[in-house]
Amino acid sequence: MIKISPAVKEIYPDAMFGIMTANMSNASASRSQMDTLKKVEIDRIKTKYKEYDRKAIINSEPICHYVTHYKKFKKTYPVLLQLESILLKDKGIPSVGISVEAMFLAEVKNLLLTGGHDLNQIGGYLTLDIAVGGENYLSISGKQQQLTKGDLYLSDDRGILSSVLNGPDYRTRITDTTQNVLYFVYGVDGITGEQIRKHLENIRYYLLTASPNVNIQTVEVF
Repeated sequence: MIKISPAVKEIYPDAMFGIMTANMSNASASRSQMDTLKKVEIDRIKTKYKEYDRKAIINSEPICHYVTHYKKFKKTYPVLLQLESILLKDKGIPSVGISVEAMFLAEVKNLLLTGGHDLNQIGGYLTLDIAVGGENYLSISGKQQQLTKGDLYLSDDRGILSSVLNGPDYRTRITDTTQNVLYFVYGVDGITGEQIRKHLENIRYYLLTASPNVNIQTVEVF
């Protein structure tokens, strides 16, 4: 399903990744179930980090590995900012559809970077590669993004789907008509296969809780 460039293992020899696909075509989502689930999980997250200490968090597993990775590029790990928006600004996860909400909820719980894509908009084989710098794609915000040298990115035969530093693309974004979803977990050096498996299992659980008819298909950690 995915080809990994030799450059990935050369530059990031210990990095692991995960993929899960889900068919939503027969899924009937329960908004109340998802809202209840989000409240319960966010309350747990707030309890876990009741005494918020940014220095302590960024030095803890697994977020320390992402912080280290982003620091190399003079950037801040975006999932840390998402977590802080919940803890410090009392923001929640917006109601944008269960396939996206499940991913966001798992991200702030497990702190693993994850991209969501409309599988039907993906053309040909997936490739994971290292940017040489200057590659372009249209981001989910509709703006052109240029990749930084050394960035990890995912592409298909039509172009770039996402990158660690710049996030997902516009072409394969999940919409309210998406029937088949692909989740891709970027595990930088230090993130274990077990952490990725548990993360994907959380997404699976959230999806099935809100919509029992979701058909979970591919689950792979590599």
